[in-house]
Amino acid sequence: MRKAVLVPVATGVAAAVLVGGARVLGADGAGFAFLVVWVPMTWLGTISRVVRPRLPARYHELRAGERDGRVYERLGVRIVKRLLRRGPLARFNPDLHLPAEPSPASLAHLEGRMRDAEAAHALLLVATLGVVLHAAARGWWTAALLTLIFDVALNGYPVMLQRYNRALLRRRFAAVLDEGRPAHADPGQGGSSVADTAVVDPATSATGSA
Repeated sequence: MRKAVLVPVATGVAAAVLVGGARVLGADGAGFAFLVVWVPMTWLGTISRVVRPRLPARYHELRAGERDGRVYERLGVRIVKRLLRRGPLARFNPDLHLPAEPSPASLAHLEGRMRDAEAAHALLLVATLGVVLHAAARGWWTAALLTLIFDVALNGYPVMLQRYNRALLRRRFAAVLDEGRPAHADPGQGGSSVADTAVVDPATSATGSA
């Protein structure tokens, strides 16, 4: 019963916060620019207990240029990863941490949770661009710019982080993953290893659960 009411209740609360925020802060203000990114992220993190966002498996395939992780490292993903591991969000969402005893089942579960987190942020990233375009069309250039910055920081970087983490996971545990994974598992194996592959994800952990 709780799960049956979670989605409408969470949706109603999120809508009320956004409407109230627009009235109090102003739809063209910096405060609302942050709110319009943070609230949907928290909302999706909440309802993902019941409905997990999915994208086609083809989307999650790692391209050749992604598999060594260098492109994401140049964009600062490792800095974001360190900040998340040491900050308060590190307490949330234990499903996005490397299991103590890696096995085909536990690693497949971890990779699946990474895909879920990535899908959630990717959907929010694209949806928020509509808000950016709306603000720009209204001539609210500061709001448009700030919303875009918050969108990239809170959704764009988590997408990159999960793709980076999955590439590391594949490189370090390719043999274990291939032992228990179906044929759609991402290809791509490299030479380096990593001390701690997974990291808490800010969107799916926004409410302390995914």
